Amino acid sequence: MGGLNKPRKKAGKYIDLHGISHKFIAEETGLSMDTLTRIFTIGKKTQNPTRSTRKLILEAVKKKIPQAKMSDLWDDE
Repeated sequence: MGGLNKPRKKAGKYIDLHGISHKFIAEETGLSMDTLTRIFTIGKKTQNPTRSTRKLILEAVKKKIPQAKMSDLWDDE
């Protein structure tokens, strides 16, 4: 999956591995596709999400993978 072969952060790799699309997460969280790209990829415009944004993303991921944990997506949790 990993669109455009951009290097991915841990959360990006996890959603790719489990076939969860940015579009699904955007629809569930209300976050923009651009914001999600900055969160899930490594690059000049990389963004570290706030704790509340991480929680929103985790809740969306749990709709597809109920056993998902914050530590599956980010190392500092």
